[in-house]
Amino acid sequence: MSILIIGSEGFIGSNLVNYFKAQHDNVICADIKAIQRNDYYQINPTDPNYDELFTNHSFSICINASGSANVKFSFDQPKLDFDSNTLSVFKLLNAIKNHQVNCKFLNLSSAAVYGNFSTEPLSENIHCNPVSPYGFHKWYAELICKEYHVLFNLKTISVRLFSVYGEGQEKLLFWDMWQKYKANNNNVELFGSGNEARDFLHIEDVVKAIDIVYKKEDFNGGAINIASGKTTTIKEAATTFFELLPAKNAQYSFTHHAKKGDPDILAADISKLQQLGFTPTFNLHEGLSKYMQWLQEKK
Repeated sequence: MSILIIGSEGFIGSNLVNYFKAQHDNVICADIKAIQRNDYYQINPTDPNYDELFTNHSFSICINASGSANVKFSFDQPKLDFDSNTLSVFKLLNAIKNHQVNCKFLNLSSAAVYGNFSTEPLSENIHCNPVSPYGFHKWYAELICKEYHVLFNLKTISVRLFSVYGEGQEKLLFWDMWQKYKANNNNVELFGSGNEARDFLHIEDVVKAIDIVYKKEDFNGGAINIASGKTTTIKEAATTFFELLPAKNAQYSFTHHAKKGDPDILAADISKLQQLGFTPTFNLHEGLSKYMQWLQEKK
């Protein structure tokens, strides 16, 4: 099996590379970094052209793990976020249509497409109502995947990732907690009230879920949630994280100021994923223990 991973040098992309290589699959990597390696293709970040890639190689599947994943950035630079998360998907699918119509396309989307629902859990058939440019751009990318399936018969699917964390991640909630803890462990300030809730899934479970979707799901232009199925408040997540810190007297508090574009609750219905045979390996405490070990070894 030959797999192309776009965004191979990022957090999720690199974990996907390691996972599929461990399965003895033929993996071709592609990203914007300048790397000299036989299995690597460098993408022009300002004007990506995928025709050469799909002309010179034959792939069973293309997994798109590229793009920006920063809500604040999407407000500050909406065009750049659109280019990264939406236009790139169009260019990839157009190259597949022109050169390799049998290549499956799996696009990493986000729970941000749902917006701020008070009802939970969120199933894939809920109408999307994003509250950030990032959420809209991920949703547009999903629609493009559907377009190319319906109109050009390409095999596409979008996976809506909820709150991914784990070794190698250098952004978002737990990384932010770690950086603030190192700066001042007596006064770690966290955004929001602590009552906000997310569905956290360790990176090893994420790549396992993506593998299951690839092997068992119909690539019919639809979307599927990837999450644990368990909702945790930010306060509960922070308590678990701080219990694992080296300094047991570390203190944290909430500012009660929310970040623009951040939903209050993102709780996933993973019925579709469970029907494919997915069960998470790690609970939050176990996953954060692995992440904490990585953080301490990194310093």
